[in-house]
Amino acid sequence: MGAVIMAMGKNKTGIMAAITAATETSKDGASDRAHRTLPKGTIGSVRAGLGGIQDIDTNLILAWGPKDRLDIELTAVNSAAPNESIKDLATSIADAGQQVPVLLRPSKDRDGHFEIIYGQRRILACRHLGIPVRALIRTLDDTDALMAKGLENAGRAELSYYERVRFAHAILEQGYSRAEACQALAISKNTLSQLERINRLVPLAVGEAIGAAPGAGRPKWTTLATAFEKVQLSEEGVMGVLGQSGDLDSDGRLDLVLKEIGKRGKQERSVEERSPVPGVQIKSGKSGLSVTVKRAGENTRFADWLDQNLDQLIQDSFDRFQSESHEG
Repeated sequence: MGAVIMAMGKNKTGIMAAITAATETSKDGASDRAHRTLPKGTIGSVRAGLGGIQDIDTNLILAWGPKDRLDIELTAVNSAAPNESIKDLATSIADAGQQVPVLLRPSKDRDGHFEIIYGQRRILACRHLGIPVRALIRTLDDTDALMAKGLENAGRAELSYYERVRFAHAILEQGYSRAEACQALAISKNTLSQLERINRLVPLAVGEAIGAAPGAGRPKWTTLATAFEKVQLSEEGVMGVLGQSGDLDSDGRLDLVLKEIGKRGKQERSVEERSPVPGVQIKSGKSGLSVTVKRAGENTRFADWLDQNLDQLIQDSFDRFQSESHEG
């Protein structure tokens, strides 16, 4: 844990230095032009403000990088139906102004446009209000931009556990290393493995249908992942349950699905047990087949022999199965 904190602190120092460089101003405290590090094409898109903060038209801002949120999506057009959290934030900004600037970088692909590093909820709120967003602009490379995005999320503690699951997956999907993913999320390798396990076991459609579930932490999502791993739940069955969730919020939908585990687990507990020879027990159920051979007493020599020959016995049985299947 200490190593993670140290790594996070080191990254934060570097990123904060980069951001600070983007806010340099003239001696009188104001800037009459875009920052000197910005590409020439973006200068006309920036209106300078105090402290290096710029007023940016939200229609000039493009999405960038691994997606870290499930409930909002930044697009190049105004959203006709912003969700409730964006409306609430817009009301707050209308009443008290935008207190915290967002971080942008100039777009490499579209002249005069910017890519968002962090602050998409603030951008959407300002877009809803029809006002420019207050922003810091810095020419960060992809790695530094990812670190800044992760540090902002960690510092503001805004992402739910499942959003962290998806954010970690998105980071790795875009070609970043596991070490970079750990740095961006300020987590250990073990924690990253836990996030990856949940992403692997919980079907994407189910996760998106449940949503961010901001009140749910690792235990609930781990329980859900384990239920899918043990075939106590199926994607089709869960989607059917979620289709009847009515007006439940995201946390309510997750709890509804978790209740299904007990119901379906009881239905699937019918397991047939048999012992063809002493010391050998076979269990056959809907979700699997297991064979247990006791290694004790007179059975020890047989268990040892079976251990040495089991791979070949299974291979021979599989070959026989294939042969009989083709004949049939």
